[in-house]
Formats: sequence, structure tokens, C-alpha cells
Amino acid sequence: MDKQQKEQEYFLARIRSLFDLCQRQGCPKFSDFLTEEQAAQIRPLAERSGLGTLFWGGFQGASRVMLGVFPDWMDPDPEEFPIVGCTFRYPAAYALTHRDFLGSLMAQQIRREMVGDIVVQAGETYVFADKRVEKVLLTQIDRIGRVGVQIEKGTPADFQVIQDFREIKGTLASLRLDAAVALCCGVSREKASALISAGMVQKNHCPAENGSIQLADGDVLTVRGKGKFRLETDGVLTRKGRIAVRILQYL
Repeated sequence: MDKQQKEQEYFLARIRSLFDLCQRQGCPKFSDFLTEEQAAQIRPLAERSGLGTLFWGGFQGASRVMLGVFPDWMDPDPEEFPIVGCTFRYPAAYALTHRDFLGSLMAQQIRREMVGDIVVQAGETYVFADKRVEKVLLTQIDRIGRVGVQIEKGTPADFQVIQDFREIKGTLASLRLDAAVALCCGVSREKASALISAGMVQKNHCPAENGSIQLADGDVLTVRGKGKFRLETDGVLTRKGRIAVRILQYL
């Protein structure tokens, strides 16, 4: 078993322990923050557990989420999650990036798994993190890179994450994965098939290594080195019998 396989087994063992502890102790248990891939991988485990489960990252639509496992006597509740949101304010003239914030947090020995989404806006950024690092966020950080920041607990109740996209329009002979990847990446069907076979493509954050997989409206494709894309189609055929699609590339 190689290092990656061992890490995977350890990760799954930690997740399974949440269900066991929840049943034995009768109280909710929570994972660290999960990547989209990790969350997609363990959703089947959550569904089969027979317990109440919820994926939550501090706000609706978060990319990085925790798994909450709840005993029979509790309804899954976002308010129970050990997540704190903090607002970082600084002069809007400084174009700080996600990488700037993450680097400063890691410099404080905060593990990546303790940090959820970092929502960067002009002059104001919202950081969602495990409550165990709340004190560090509020008392140990006064600069992001070379820029001084003011930090306060909490985020605006009505804030929304606005995702920017680049639109790609086209038609497909069928909604096969290889055809969609070719359109997303602007490559030949043969090249798209090679990317899929090489394990460089994910469908809805899960590995997809068969080019003949059929897609549906709303499916999200991730192509390593190329980006992340969402497929939109109503299934309407053109006069030539092809399927009109709209691809939204995440920016």
C-alpha cells in the first residue's frame, strides 16, 4: 500500500469513527473541513449510516464543508457546527488574494483542514474556520502579507458569494463525457479521451475514467490543469439532431 492509499484509508477510518462515536455517546460529531472531492466521496457513507447527517461550511453554497453526524434525538442543525466566520477589513486599494490569506493563516500553524472557504472581496474578506482556531484568528493576526487588517468575529448575515463564469456555447452529438470534455477544453475528442483515461477528469467531484459516461444538466466537470465547468442543457435538438449545450467555466 503506497502513501496515498494509506492516507485515504486513514481518512475513511476517521470518518467512520464519527458515526461510531455519535452512536455510542449520543451527541453530534463533526469532521474537519473537507474538500469537494472528499465530501463527494463520503456522501454514500453518510447516506448509509442511518444517522442524521449534514454537510455545512458556514453559509449556503460553501465549497469546503464539514460533515456533521447527529444522534436520533436531534435534527441536523447548521447552528451546531463548530464553525466561526470572521471579517477581515483593509484598504480596498490592496488587491489581496485567496493565496495571501491562506499563506498568512498557515504561518500561524493553522492546518489547512481547520480552514473552510475564504471569500475575497474588495477591502473585505470573510474567513470561515474551525472554532478551535478562533482565538488565533482574532488575536494573533494583524497583517495579511504586508497589508494591515482589522478583524472582527462574524460576517454579514446577507452576504452572497457571486461566482464568475466564462460561457462556452456549442452542440454535442450526445451527452457523453468525452464529448463534453472536448468542448470544455477546446481539444479533440481523442485528446479528451486521453485526459479521461489518465484520471485527470472528475464528474461531480468523483473520478470519471470512462468517456462513455452520460451527463445530465447541472453536472460539474473538473479537468486537472484546465479548470472546472458546469454543464447546462435542456435537451433541445438542433436541426441537425445535435444537443445544444451551455458550458459555464468557473473563474
